[in-house]
Amino acid sequence: MILGAITPAARLAAAMRGEVSEILCCPESALSPAARAAAYRLLRTAQNLEWWTRLSTQPPPARPLDLGASTAALLAAVREVCATPPGLLQLAPCRQPLPVAADEAAFEAVLLNLVCNSLLYGGPTPALTLRAARQGSRAVLLLRDGGPGIPPHRQRAALQPFESFSHLPSAGLGLPLAALFARRYGGAFTLESRPGRGVCVALSLPLCSAARLPQPPQAAALLADRFSPVYVQLAPRCVLPD
Repeated sequence: MILGAITPAARLAAAMRGEVSEILCCPESALSPAARAAAYRLLRTAQNLEWWTRLSTQPPPARPLDLGASTAALLAAVREVCATPPGLLQLAPCRQPLPVAADEAAFEAVLLNLVCNSLLYGGPTPALTLRAARQGSRAVLLLRDGGPGIPPHRQRAALQPFESFSHLPSAGLGLPLAALFARRYGGAFTLESRPGRGVCVALSLPLCSAARLPQPPQAAALLADRFSPVYVQLAPRCVLPD
């Protein structure tokens, strides 16, 4: 459960999550694959709404994490559950620690949202490349896809919450959530896109001093819980647990 200020949005999101989780856990429900996928998509909406509310009102405390190592762990989990050829989901190796101060769970939700967006809207072969690197006093995570891109007149609105330009059901919180996360932890988020040339987003956070960085969870641990954010955030494109 994501704790935070009790606002109408938070209450609605918590109620949605509770009801859907109860249905999915009920052995008598025997949901069809299509119904289970729809339930997970509702969980995704609830989770994003909770994170938006939390980051808007009472962000979780910042703690050291290794941006590069956490990204690699999440991408390993994504490859386990998404039917995506390895060449279409690439991570450039990061050969040095990238210590930043943020909330690990919030970062997981943000990164998985960005990956899911590219897999959903990047066309039939959404070539997706991620790179985490040090740039001066900041750690920068670049995500680039080879999809159709976002028209120039829609790019500003794409960063506004609850705006969606897809025929697919969406709360329109993926990109805005990333921008809000970056601001809350002293960083920045930018988007560049040209029609027909894909989307490139950059999430940067200040580097921090950390004598000892926690190890990010391994892919197996990230996938052990059926309500892991990996399954929830990637629900529109991943193989879901029974």
